[in-house]
Amino acid sequence: MATKEIAKKETEITPFVIFRTELADIRDAMTANVGDTGLTAGDFERIKIPAGGGTAWTLNGIDGEEMTKELDGIIIAWRDTRAYWSVPMDHSDGSMPPDCYSMDARTGSGRPGGDCHKCPLAQFGSDPKGEGQACKLIRQLFLIREDNLLPEIVNLPPSSIKPARQYFLRLASKGIACYSIITKLTLEKAKNGQGIVYSKAALTSAGRLTPEQAQRAKQYAAMIEPFLKATPAPTSRDLGDAAEGEVI
Repeated sequence: MATKEIAKKETEITPFVIFRTELADIRDAMTANVGDTGLTAGDFERIKIPAGGGTAWTLNGIDGEEMTKELDGIIIAWRDTRAYWSVPMDHSDGSMPPDCYSMDARTGSGRPGGDCHKCPLAQFGSDPKGEGQACKLIRQLFLIREDNLLPEIVNLPPSSIKPARQYFLRLASKGIACYSIITKLTLEKAKNGQGIVYSKAALTSAGRLTPEQAQRAKQYAAMIEPFLKATPAPTSRDLGDAAEGEVI
């Protein structure tokens, strides 16, 4: 009886559209709405850490922008990337692409390019404003929310990577894949050594998926993977002053 009740509870807390829609129908919807060109690099919605220590996420809804304190969804995939801007972020309009960018945080493309591990811009202390890295390490989370069939990209700047890593390690220690659990993302206000107030993401569990749902999420992730590889480099607007937080 107890097992049935737990299974029922897990089902009730996961009313995600992707579990009520066949994968073939999702592919058909993508084809119908995107066309023969397929998904391009800029098609996925971005969700960024707010500036100035804000504790609410700004989302793009059908009726315009909406605010929420909690961001719940399934992380179907994630990756670490790197981006370097030669012009300081506070001297740009926020739309500048990086001078150098790495899709895997290992090999950079652009100027200077090359091996990220050996690049002086990726060393701590290279940031002229503090102890951080001039080339920013960015963790991209591909998050599916309840009412969506496509993922949104949550760009976590350096100040939020440590709590994200700790959360993923906690999942790994329990043998839980990130796509088999609902993750809640909230925001905390923090201050660095220079007195700059910034926002930091906090990740916690919001409920487990059933084994069947976890398998479906894994299949969805495999289907969407080719599109995720085409995701573009972040602009300086995607990070804002959240990039000026604590050293990871």
